[in-house]
Amino acid sequence: MPAQFSWKHGVRVVLAMGFADFMLKYRGSVLGFLWSFIIPIVKFLVIYHVFQPFIQGVEHYQLYLFLGLILWEHFSLMTTACMSMLHEKAAIVQKVAFPRMLLILSVGWTHTLILLSYFVIFLCIALAMGIEPTWGLLYVPLIFVQATLLGLSVGMILSCYSLKFADLQHLWSVLLQVIFWLTPIIYPYTPKAPLAADFANLFSGSLQLSFWSLFDIFIRFQPLSILLHDARRAILYPSTVGVPSLIHAVGFSVICLLLFVACAILFRKRSRYFIQEY
Repeated sequence: MPAQFSWKHGVRVVLAMGFADFMLKYRGSVLGFLWSFIIPIVKFLVIYHVFQPFIQGVEHYQLYLFLGLILWEHFSLMTTACMSMLHEKAAIVQKVAFPRMLLILSVGWTHTLILLSYFVIFLCIALAMGIEPTWGLLYVPLIFVQATLLGLSVGMILSCYSLKFADLQHLWSVLLQVIFWLTPIIYPYTPKAPLAADFANLFSGSLQLSFWSLFDIFIRFQPLSILLHDARRAILYPSTVGVPSLIHAVGFSVICLLLFVACAILFRKRSRYFIQEY
């Protein structure tokens, strides 16, 4: 890190840059910031209209679906923004010596603000439907942190190689479509056993593996599925399914943090080649 950059200075830069990007995202458009809400709401209305007749046994399915969509949008938009960030900030990266990690963190701050605005709308809809607030809402800040760490981790991997491999952006747009359908956003997520027990069975040989069962395993254990399930348990079903346990919350948070640290190390090593790859 250059000498003129202290961590305190870095935090101020991240907050200022992230908030500026948040304010400038839709500058000059007629609807402005409302575009941030239009996309997930339109997607929600279409998906709900199509799939609601086929989804049975999901209490408050409207909120189940909308909560899944806003967390998915957070992940999708953040990873895409991280990947395009080096192209958008090319003038700064090529001319100013500063820790490139600040750009990643500013993307995380920008999209956390957007997620917060989504969540305010979600709470308003929930209250209008008669859902009473519970102590499970105290779990929400941790959900925000976990979701941001996951998004930034994947985003850093994409950003590391976005300059070197021009096809990466197109490949990721395809993979996002695949991951969307392999994440329980629309359909129910119904684990048959606690996560640790399922994970142990996976390696005990008690499960018969086939090509199609690999999809089920991915849906069950991928981090986004766990994140969505935890959020719904805490916010929508704290009295029936139950808020995630302390051990589960700490364990999953540690996994998200370790993934973030590993990706940050990779990003820092790769950042020395960014100027050469423009």
